[in-house]
Amino acid sequence: MAVEPSKDYGTFSVHVNDLKLCKGPKRRDCCDIKAKMLNDVDLSYDIVIKEDVIPTRGKIFASLNGKNVIRFQMKKPCDHLFIKPLFQAILNVTDNCVFRKGNHHLQLNLDTVAQKYYGGMFLYGNMTFKSVFYNDACNLSCTIVQVQLVPKTNTTLTKK
Repeated sequence: MAVEPSKDYGTFSVHVNDLKLCKGPKRRDCCDIKAKMLNDVDLSYDIVIKEDVIPTRGKIFASLNGKNVIRFQMKKPCDHLFIKPLFQAILNVTDNCVFRKGNHHLQLNLDTVAQKYYGGMFLYGNMTFKSVFYNDACNLSCTIVQVQLVPKTNTTLTKK
């Protein structure tokens, strides 16, 4: 028996509408970052980390259709269950959360990241994410991404 998914919740695809780099709260930046969208889901980052850095603060804000849904502040981002493995996977961060000085290039498929994080199902609509990571001396990163979560095509939910 096929079950009709709710019209505002279900399996989704991500389409990025906008990507902006922002200024963190500190005067000095630890990194020079260039970011661009390669298409509507693939993000390319070129990051020059000027010195070894350990982020001691992190903030993630998210809004869905203009309403705040997440306000998450971390004193030690690498102690977070989701953030540390993400840092380690994309930037080869050490177990002690050290971002090593050097030039780094990475590509992320934001649809894949969102599918893993949300378990493949979430609310449909326009989402804005802002993430900021820094320490007492300098900003590590500040990014604002606006995405649209739309129903995935050719998907049928079945009841067992």
